[in-house]
Amino acid sequence: MLLLVVKILAVIVLLICLGFIAYWAAAVIKGDCVLKVEKTKKTPFKVVDMGPRSVTLACTIPIKNVGRQLGTIMDAFVRTYLPFEQYDEARITAHLTDNDVPRDDDYWQAYIVDPGKSKKFLITLEIKGKGDNILRDLETFPEIAMDIIYQVVARSDYYYAKTRIILTKEELRNALYEYTSAEVK
Repeated sequence: MLLLVVKILAVIVLLICLGFIAYWAAAVIKGDCVLKVEKTKKTPFKVVDMGPRSVTLACTIPIKNVGRQLGTIMDAFVRTYLPFEQYDEARITAHLTDNDVPRDDDYWQAYIVDPGKSKKFLITLEIKGKGDNILRDLETFPEIAMDIIYQVVARSDYYYAKTRIILTKEELRNALYEYTSAEVK
């Protein structure tokens, strides 16, 4: 009798192990979501608004699901890296939102990205100068690094990913020149 109970328990444990193996094999075959920020497809920063003491710039950058399953971007934000020891003529604030449904309240509304599809992040930079003229305040502007940080939920455990982009002083100058030269015409 005891031998029969042991054999039944062994068969149950074997079936459970086979179930786990089948589950993981199916997960490997079906794949998972893999989101990738396409840095080469980033649009140049453009001036959206400019006043005597501030300027607002914006760009878009796509994020594509290169995996085989859909995934959800649950949270996303952008963080700037420009210490005041390097540049203290202005205060810079960055915002990240969905380009299709922009928000101005810094709330991230999650969205699903299907396999092979892309969505666009909208990055907005608000630069407020400390002086009376934003163009003079930006004369010594260095480049600024920004990290796009996003949380992905998919078949596997959720994870955070990060991509760095750079706003160079040349790109900033070009955006300011295009805006001010269009204003003159």
